[in-house]
Amino acid sequence: MLRFSGASEHLGDTGDLLFIDLTASDIPAALDKAVGNALKHSVPILFRGPANLITRISNQLSLRPMLLTPGDLPYWWGPERMDEELIRNTPPLPLTSVTLGREWAIVETSQSMGLAAMAHPSSEASDQAETVDPQRMVGMLLTNVAAGLREPAGIRRTIACAAVNAGIATPPNAMPGDGLLSDNVSLDRTTVIIGRFPALQTKRPNAIVLEMSPGPEDLPAEAAPHVIPGAAELLVTASAWCNGTLSGLLRLARNVPVTLVGPGTPLTPALHAYGIRKLAGFKVVDRDGVRSAIAGGGGVKAFKEYGDQILMSAE
Repeated sequence: MLRFSGASEHLGDTGDLLFIDLTASDIPAALDKAVGNALKHSVPILFRGPANLITRISNQLSLRPMLLTPGDLPYWWGPERMDEELIRNTPPLPLTSVTLGREWAIVETSQSMGLAAMAHPSSEASDQAETVDPQRMVGMLLTNVAAGLREPAGIRRTIACAAVNAGIATPPNAMPGDGLLSDNVSLDRTTVIIGRFPALQTKRPNAIVLEMSPGPEDLPAEAAPHVIPGAAELLVTASAWCNGTLSGLLRLARNVPVTLVGPGTPLTPALHAYGIRKLAGFKVVDRDGVRSAIAGGGGVKAFKEYGDQILMSAE
């Protein structure tokens, strides 16, 4: 973020937001150049100040600003920017190992292990594994590997997700839980779940389930715009983050409590700012056990005994 208070008109190469804090009654002389430069580079501009002064600036610069409340900021800023924040927050730790299984990928450092789900494990795992050489990635920095989040989908994005998770320390305030048990949500509205998790008939018997490959009791993923708005709660598999569809789901879920669920969930409070209220993920306890299970082609059922399901909440 670049903070502008009349002292600079330049926009750095890494700037992703121009914040203009209007604390004086006069419009800074260099403001038009700063705004013009931001618009040229497609950088969003956030004004803070008296309404009459913002109106004067808007008229002077031919802008059409949108009035925002604090609760509007995550939606104006956009869930699409979440990946960029995760990349920037990933520490520059050297990568020591990459494991690609049929269903899951692992990225490791000397201190940590991160998991991410393969986008299409049943049909494309062998093709995906051939597009990268895990051994050549050893020694790379997590931050550089995490830059693969800028890819829309595919194996490089999957490995990037695992790298981000490898760079996140286990939150000290996490509680045991898988995120699937119901809170006291509205009884006259339906819970929507993206992804068919085990034991949903018991934990969420009346939920609407959306799947990319729907079963007889599921709706297709294309039904999301029709069922997510107005839902009592939205539970989303972390695989949606790995395959690049999460931001679109969050756009649909305005004012709907969202929980991100699965071993690939990034357990960082930074995601709360993007409308995700709860994060239900996985704490690896036995790295050797998890690595062996995933390398052998196993899924969650095969490696869950080697760690703990944990839950963190914005409340």
